[in-house]
Amino acid sequence: MPGLVSCPGGLIVIGILALSCVHANSEILSNEVSDVQFGTLGSTVTLTCRGSHQGSAVVWTHNGSLVRTRQTHPGWDGSLTLTNTTRSMEGNYSCHKPRGGALLQSITLRLGYAPEYLSVSCKLPSHFKMLCTWTQRVRTHLPTKYISSYSVDNSRPEPCEQELMDVNECTISNPVFWGSKHLVNITEVNPLGSKSTIAYVDVNKNLKPDAPEDLICKQVDTEPTQLVVQWKPPASWPSDVSNAFPLKFELQYRPVGSRFWSKVETEDTSMVIMDALMGHLHHIRVRAQDAFINHSQWSEWSQVVQAQPWSDLSTIPETTTDFFEPIFPSTFPVKATEKSLDPSFDENGRQVLIALGLLAAVMVVVVFTITVLLCVRNRRRGNMTKQELTSMVKMKSLLI
Repeated sequence: MPGLVSCPGGLIVIGILALSCVHANSEILSNEVSDVQFGTLGSTVTLTCRGSHQGSAVVWTHNGSLVRTRQTHPGWDGSLTLTNTTRSMEGNYSCHKPRGGALLQSITLRLGYAPEYLSVSCKLPSHFKMLCTWTQRVRTHLPTKYISSYSVDNSRPEPCEQELMDVNECTISNPVFWGSKHLVNITEVNPLGSKSTIAYVDVNKNLKPDAPEDLICKQVDTEPTQLVVQWKPPASWPSDVSNAFPLKFELQYRPVGSRFWSKVETEDTSMVIMDALMGHLHHIRVRAQDAFINHSQWSEWSQVVQAQPWSDLSTIPETTTDFFEPIFPSTFPVKATEKSLDPSFDENGRQVLIALGLLAAVMVVVVFTITVLLCVRNRRRGNMTKQELTSMVKMKSLLI
């Protein structure tokens, strides 16, 4: 972003040029229409009735109505003082003789603010053109003109070309790229004063090509994962010097519905996408940057185009269309409803459920039977062991 300063050193020549232009244009603005008076909003403004004599009374009207407000104070010299002025006080004022109502003078009052610092922005769509634009930070509500100039490394100021003095843009042809910085001076002038805004512009950092044009995308026959993409460099980037000042491009693409872009860089104006998702519509866009100045700016994105790879519908499985179902969960109830409306599906589902129920019942019976047999067997073994121990105890007692 260009930097703004109020009183930079080394700009005496620019200041003198601006002040001389401001003085000349202030006279133009104030003399364009006779009997027009300008004032600052919120201040005190005094209207003088030409033709009245000191001590003589006059009658003032505002837009045809008699002036009767607490914010007006008629003077002994026939003047009218307005305090705490607001936009509603603008308009046509007239002073008249009290007797007969003869018109002495008519004044159009315009209220606003003096110029303040501007917001200045400069960009270079190519190495041969710098475009500077500006906007008011404070709306003045008054007719305004602009005077623009520039200098390189404190050299002699030169005019920044403007079509009209009241437009908010100017053009510098063939900016000096080997110069460290450009100083762009925009002076705003209105009937209440003038203000100069000086912007430091680094031409390399502000180099920003326009977006690439005529982006198209085509299928590749018999290739279900490929797309051919072509585009043109921006028309503002001269084609006759493209070898000396080449552009590089960033191509981005994604299947429709995906949040993630795949990207690749190239210096060509065409490319073949090799990993497109089979059977899906894709979004494709491209932007440009100077190939040699890496810290220059990327252009805006081109218009997004849509394309789908070649596909043989007879060989694509139906489940392919469900790839992005998690991104769109609202599609699940629709699919469930569609399936439930198919009577053959309901009948087959019932049969499957019955078969699964019978199988589960059989398995439960088998498991239960095996468990009972194991319990009986273990109990018999326990009884036999007890009987053997009893017999051994008896035989031992007999021996003793």
